[in-house]
Amino acid sequence: MKVPHITSGIISICLGGLFYYLTLDFPKLNTANTGAAFLPRIYCGLLILFGIILLIQGIRDHSKNEESSQTVRYALISMVIVLAYILVIPYIGFYVSTALTIFSLLFFFFFFKAVTLVSVPLGAVLFVFLVFEKLLKVSIPMGSLFL
Repeated sequence: MKVPHITSGIISICLGGLFYYLTLDFPKLNTANTGAAFLPRIYCGLLILFGIILLIQGIRDHSKNEESSQTVRYALISMVIVLAYILVIPYIGFYVSTALTIFSLLFFFFFFKAVTLVSVPLGAVLFVFLVFEKLLKVSIPMGSLFL
């Protein structure tokens, strides 16, 4: 039995259920079957489904739990980087924080090639800028430092 898989599965199922419940208050459209809640509900259903799969795998797996301290350390540091990313978006904006986060994660996971460290964050930011801001006209948070 793998306790991390079971725990992650239960958390995923609970979060999926919570988010699905939150979509019940979304406005309904009279003209279409798909309203504002349609896509979030699909994502919630997938989160619940994957949580169930993870829970079943954790229960059925009878191998020894061989989580090394190195793996746990990598997971914790990655979570801290992502948490810092979420916290700094309102201040430095989406583009700068996304580029810094991708750079930090690449560097942390030993991608030391300069081309990779520069091109992947810039490519991701450029993709978001072109597709979401220019093509789809989605407003992206610029951050309070740049206003």
